[in-house]
Amino acid sequence: MHRRLRHRTDAAAQRQYLSEEHLANVGIDPGSNYVIAGAQDEYGVTEFDNLWNPGKRPSVPEAYYDKAEEQMVRCAAAFVEKNPDIGAIMLECTGMQPFARAVQREVELPVFSWGTLLDYAYSVVNHRDYYGHV
Repeated sequence: MHRRLRHRTDAAAQRQYLSEEHLANVGIDPGSNYVIAGAQDEYGVTEFDNLWNPGKRPSVPEAYYDKAEEQMVRCAAAFVEKNPDIGAIMLECTGMQPFARAVQREVELPVFSWGTLLDYAYSVVNHRDYYGHV
């Protein structure tokens, strides 16, 4: 499936903590081609509340991977449905990285995260070998 890369989305755990000032500080023009969504506060990813929301988490924070994955996939699908021009997703919260592949399978879009940044940085210092025809 090919989609024009018109907009990208930045998914934050809580939308209120990813401001336009943050984006401007890393070179993104405020109000340009992005949409920000909060997985916890807008899309009900409650498993993240169990870990990171001091007002809601239990005294011993715990979350269930399968439930968190299902919630993240549902969140991403709903967000893409609401914003059909989205061309890529950036998972801002470090806790979202484990679900990047499941999200990508569901929404069929490029998904960026701290994991993709680390993969890129690692590839700069450790190129892979090529075999056969290039």
